[in-house]
Amino acid sequence: MRISLKMLTGGLLAGGLFLASCSKELLDVAPRSNGDLATSLNTVEGLDATLNGIYDRLQSTNLYGRDLLAVSEALADNAWATNKSGRLNAENRNVAQNTFVSWATAYFGINQVNLVLDATPKVAALTDTNRRNSIIGQGYFLRALLYHDLVRVYAYDPGVEIAAQNRDGIPLVLTGVADQTQLAFPARAPIADVYKQIYSDLQAAITAFSRTSTSNVAYGNLQAARLLFSRVALYNKDYANAVKYATDAIGGSVKLTNATAYVAGWRAPRHPESVFELQFAVVSENIGVNTSLQTSYTTLVRVGDRTATGGFGDLVPTTPFLTDLRSETTTAGPADVRSALYELGTAGRGTAYQECTKFLGKNGTINLDNVPIMRIPEAYLNRAEANFMLGNTADALADLNTMRTNRGLVARTAADFTATGSMLNEILRQRRFEYAFEGHRWFDLKRRGQDVIKTIPLTTTPNNLPYNDFRILANLPVNEVSTNKNIKQNFGY
Repeated sequence: MRISLKMLTGGLLAGGLFLASCSKELLDVAPRSNGDLATSLNTVEGLDATLNGIYDRLQSTNLYGRDLLAVSEALADNAWATNKSGRLNAENRNVAQNTFVSWATAYFGINQVNLVLDATPKVAALTDTNRRNSIIGQGYFLRALLYHDLVRVYAYDPGVEIAAQNRDGIPLVLTGVADQTQLAFPARAPIADVYKQIYSDLQAAITAFSRTSTSNVAYGNLQAARLLFSRVALYNKDYANAVKYATDAIGGSVKLTNATAYVAGWRAPRHPESVFELQFAVVSENIGVNTSLQTSYTTLVRVGDRTATGGFGDLVPTTPFLTDLRSETTTAGPADVRSALYELGTAGRGTAYQECTKFLGKNGTINLDNVPIMRIPEAYLNRAEANFMLGNTADALADLNTMRTNRGLVARTAADFTATGSMLNEILRQRRFEYAFEGHRWFDLKRRGQDVIKTIPLTTTPNNLPYNDFRILANLPVNEVSTNKNIKQNFGY
């Protein structure tokens, strides 16, 4: 049962900076019993309920339910829109203002985190230190995740800013808003300050998780916090910390699968490589046939069965992507086991195309599938890239070969990479293959300051997006900018 803790009737919410029309859902969590805010946050059950509500936020179509994966792919160069439902067409053509809309949903989640972190030390009944540290660790981890997702969507990444177009990072709000007296109108913090805060949150999360004895990949956990730190450090061009925290994450309990087990991992109830996996467990959490990841990526209901049509297959892999993925062969066909995750869809929605089947109803229900937010291969790829940037090419090659051999490809030697930058290109190529349709490609191009080069199959004209184009950044919500005079809209909007 869901109840709304109605506390804001007007004005703007600090940090979320939200209009009154949506502020009443700020604390729409899933508590186990009725009660007002004070009662809920003064009990252990209330803390748990509010914390669980943050994971519910992550399930939103605006976040990991779809957009942070599918919109990322539509904006980049791995996929093209089929126009079978009309969804993701504008995003695939990089039409201005057809991009991410995660701002409000993410800030709602951040406010819930802040309320939990503010209240936890005051709950006298929370005497179990293991549980207390788990709650604190999850709070800091989730806030770091949400702030990083916001800053990589709405701001430039460190080291590749375009000075004339830079409008800073995002507002930082670190205390919970519980009533109108706490409303504020913060400006956008500098990008460096945002990363400094994310670092602080992740360090706090790691400290708290290190003092717990429990771990569950459905929730924030120590291995996930370390892997997220590696990711954030890589974006920040802080390569030493990217290596350090990737190494720490690799030392955790979740391990890389080999080539034999790889495809089966995507059919398992929970992906064996998941370090942090968003659970969609009950029918009420089903996003549905219009906007789920399954319907966005494939028309299939089951692997290999073209007799039944489920979704629309709105976004499918481009021919150049598939050609490159399948370019290394054996006598049996493509050597790369990841190629088995792409197969011909049904003709039930029109022309059949090759489709991605990563999200194909593992729970046995169409459009109800868990979403691996972080998998352990990222640690190897982060470390390989960071070591290359540090000049540690032998270590970079070792991680590159770990990825290649565990995906059915032969190992490479240093002699294969005599051309300048060729090893880095191969690391980024393996990253592209590994995380295709999981939402990384757009952000990987953006954090490196690269142009987006793609061809829409319905036309012969390349649909390129130069890195200096204003559409590289998403626009802030119009209501946000018009109400908060301290905040600047992104350049070009």
